[in-house]
Order: sequence, then C-alpha cells, then structure tokens
Amino acid sequence: MKIAVNILLLGLIFATMNSCDMIQNEVIDNNQNAIIYSGVHDPAQLVEVNEELVLFASAVEWSTYEFGSNEWQLNGDNIYANGTPSWYNGTNLWAPSVFKINSNKLRLYHSAVSDEDMHQSKIGFATVHTSTSNFTFTPSSDYVLESQNTEQPFAIDPAVFEDDSNRMWLVYGSHAKGIWMIELDKATGLLKENPANKTWNTTDNRFIEIANYGGQLNENNIEAAYIYNHPDNPYYYLFVNWDVCCSGVNSTYNIRVGRSNSPTGPFLDKDGVDLKSGGGTMFLDANGEIIGNNRFAGPGHSGIYRHSDGKFYFSHHFYDVDNNGEASMAIWNLDWVDGWPLLNTQNEVNL
Repeated sequence: MKIAVNILLLGLIFATMNSCDMIQNEVIDNNQNAIIYSGVHDPAQLVEVNEELVLFASAVEWSTYEFGSNEWQLNGDNIYANGTPSWYNGTNLWAPSVFKINSNKLRLYHSAVSDEDMHQSKIGFATVHTSTSNFTFTPSSDYVLESQNTEQPFAIDPAVFEDDSNRMWLVYGSHAKGIWMIELDKATGLLKENPANKTWNTTDNRFIEIANYGGQLNENNIEAAYIYNHPDNPYYYLFVNWDVCCSGVNSTYNIRVGRSNSPTGPFLDKDGVDLKSGGGTMFLDANGEIIGNNRFAGPGHSGIYRHSDGKFYFSHHFYDVDNNGEASMAIWNLDWVDGWPLLNTQNEVNL
C-alpha cells in the first residue's frame, strides 16, 4: 500500500531537489546485468515513443531514455502544471499506468488519493501528447471510478491493457477487497457500461474479482496488479504484489504470477490454484533469493516491454540495499519457459 511511509520516502527524494535540479540526466547503473535507475517508485510499464523509452512513475513524474545512450532524462513531475481537472482535489497522485493510443498519443491513468486510511480515492487519466519532445498533458474532464470506504476495492494502482478482441480493461485494487477489473470504453477512457456509476458494490457485475491474498492476516496484503497480454501465446499473465512495501530494505513486497486463457480469468498459478483463492507462483521474492542477489529488496509494480527486435524486458521497483535503501527501478531481460515468465539475470540488458 502506498502508506504514509511511501509519502515520506517520496518527500525525501523530491524535497532535496528544486524544480530546476530535477530536470537532469542520470547515468544508469548496468551493474549485475540489470539497468538500474535510482529515485523511482511505482513505475508504470515502459513504452516506446519517438524512438525512446518513456517511464512514468509516482508522483507523477516522467523520464525518457534514448536507446543506446545509457542515461535517463528526467523531464518533469507535475502532469497538471497547466491546469487540474475539476474532480482532482490536489492530493496524492500514485502509481500510474500508461496505454499507447497511437504514435503521438498516450493515455496516462493514475490514482488520486484523498484519504488513505478511509480508502477514499479516485482513478482518472490524462491524455499525453507526444508529437514533440516536450510532452503536453490534457486532463480528462471526468474520472473513471472511485472508492469511498474500506468496504470497497481501494481505487489505486490502476493497470490498463487491451485483450485480443480489442477490448480495454482496467485492473486495480489494494488490500481491502483485493484485486478487481472492469471494462473501459476505448474511445472515452471511462467505464464501458454506465460510466456515471463509478462505485463498486456487491451486486454490480461490471466488476470482476481476479485476485486475493488468501492469508489469515487482518490486512488483505495484495496490490499493484498488472496484466500482460502475450502477443505470441494464448495467455494473459496476472502479476500481483503480496505483503508490505515502503519500508526501505525491510520491505516484504514480493511478486506473484498466474495466467489465464481469458482476459478476465480465472488466473491460475503453476500448481493450478486460482489467484482469487490466494494462489500465485513466486516470481520475484523480497530478498533476491530467486535471482541470487540481495541488492533488490522488496520488488514491486511489474511491467513488461517488448522491443522492436522482439526481445522482452521486465521492469519493477525495488529498495536498493547497495544505495541506502533508495527506491529504484530495475530492468531485466525476460525469457519465457514452458509458457511462464523467467527473469534472465545471466545476460546484460542492452537497450
């Protein structure tokens, strides 16, 4: 959950920089075969625009990476600098997700939290115009959905994807009721059915439950869901985070995965357990045991990028044990073995 510790962490990152300091190049670290970019939390999936990689992250900041340059350019951190939408009350923007509409336009979804303890939050979006290097952001006049209390799925951590039938879906949720999805109108970006009704209830079949923690804890420790529609096989892959983020190197965040032939599930892990019933095959653990390197503590917020040459890459944030626990992003080579994703830590990422 993007708890107060997360807000403090981001505050510490940005408080030491003025607006001019933030617009700078940062050389990436290719150490341990991953591209590592410091000062990043809750990264969206990477997209290619104008022959560059584009990264959006909390709160919301955006950076670009020219292929072969070995450096990121931090371009800004306020998508609403030129005017805010009427539904946005100026509080925390968290955990964006990006959808590429065409070569000159993106749709950037994000959560806007007004009261974390009460789970009061909205998910909205801005249209990103990318025809020039200086992106411009046009806020939507309406928001997509909201949560009003802890008895509803918490309206944060949006992730958007398109299925094989060109239908567009929003995945979201954190703790509380777990992970849910709902169909979007691809043209408007809002809910496909009855867009004026923006709140979940137990009888509303527009909302589809897809994952839960399934443990015995008081908290339903699951969030940061992401679905990847594989272009070369029949599966949709659901990645989720279990346990607790935002405690630096002591974070217990870990990434689980399941897959389905249907965009709406059921998503099953390698043992055939439904993620809605607490299933989820461990993909990346909290302490780097799977990859054999304890530098990468508390990984979260999965993303998959396929380059023009057909190669796959996996991105996530982590708390850098080698850099005082700073929130950072790693990009790895990604392989597929027997229809399941597998990080390739043996070969250096070359982008």
